[in-house]
Amino acid sequence: MARPRQIRFTREGLYYTVVFLAVLLGAVGRQLNLLMLVGCLLAGPLVFSLFYGRFVLRRLPVERKLPSHLHAGERLRVDCLVENCRRWFSVWAVRVEDTVERMGGALPESSTVGVFFPRVAAGQTQHATYEGRLERRGRYQFGPLRLSTRFPLGLVRHSLLLQNHAEMVVHPRLGTLSQDWVRMIREDESGSQQMTRRGMLEADFYGLREWRPGDSRRWIHWRTSARRGSLIVRQFEQRRNQNLALLLDLWRPSTPSDDDLEAVETAVSFAATLLAESCRKPGAQLALQLASAAPVFHSGSGSPLLLSEQMDILALAEPHDDEAFPPCLGHALALVPAWTTTFVISTRQIDWDALRRAAAERDTQVDARKIHAVSVTGKELPRYFRLREEAPLA
Repeated sequence: MARPRQIRFTREGLYYTVVFLAVLLGAVGRQLNLLMLVGCLLAGPLVFSLFYGRFVLRRLPVERKLPSHLHAGERLRVDCLVENCRRWFSVWAVRVEDTVERMGGALPESSTVGVFFPRVAAGQTQHATYEGRLERRGRYQFGPLRLSTRFPLGLVRHSLLLQNHAEMVVHPRLGTLSQDWVRMIREDESGSQQMTRRGMLEADFYGLREWRPGDSRRWIHWRTSARRGSLIVRQFEQRRNQNLALLLDLWRPSTPSDDDLEAVETAVSFAATLLAESCRKPGAQLALQLASAAPVFHSGSGSPLLLSEQMDILALAEPHDDEAFPPCLGHALALVPAWTTTFVISTRQIDWDALRRAAAERDTQVDARKIHAVSVTGKELPRYFRLREEAPLA
């Protein structure tokens, strides 16, 4: 375990100490007063550096501000704030180092980043920012923070370890849906029974009709009313929400290759992109069945909160290595309401017989025409989805 306070000589400090000891030993050995005076003069900066840094690092609270949410591959921006609680004394040349570690996995990945504060005036707060990218989804831990300084001469490095920890879940990387996917959704929508109904909810414009008692004045079409000599109001169309069910099979062999690992990440990114697109329509019912090391079923009405919860599930999902097709997918298929667009996404070729057998254990209501199977290792995925290209960091 690292010590909370550390004092280390820098390379320049070691050279300085060697020269100081050589002068001091020479003065003592030869009894030269002038050389002894020179040695005492050399000792002053060294002693001052040993005590100054310890005094400076007191009463310097440090705060870290993480983004509210982040997708893998996006720009990470972390703000670090240092407050000088003293009333009369400024602090110079302070460095704050932060440790970023990805949790989980056989070998956790970690890296250290730092920001530099040239001067923090008395009673003021200064902030600095470090940026980067987290390329993989999952749970990340930030901290501890290390506060250090080499001021004023760079001879000694004083550091203080602050147990300031924070966690953040990095959501899966998002991609772009193609026009084929949009066209397919529209076809499913147009084939639904009672897709639209005419009403007075302000949605898509449908047409014009005569004014009726209770109509809002905002709906009056004044130009047409003036031409006809009677009140004419706009009529709107209320569209049925497009519901979506995602059945995701995250399978990989017990000894996976790089292609197998990439297929898992592609499947997760595809599912995350579908959910993000569907949650833009308030009121749509979204269901997610995840066949992974820990199977999860999660459903609800489209909203930012539901999207965040399902993104957290996808971010922490670990693949399974069971050769048998997961029965939980068939059970979830049986629970999906009729006329719901259903995607079965898998990292391998989909076993339709196993899926039907699992669904037959319950009374399924899903229309077979509404089920779309996509294997990320097949040729159909590029028709619907591609990953976004990363913008270079400035």
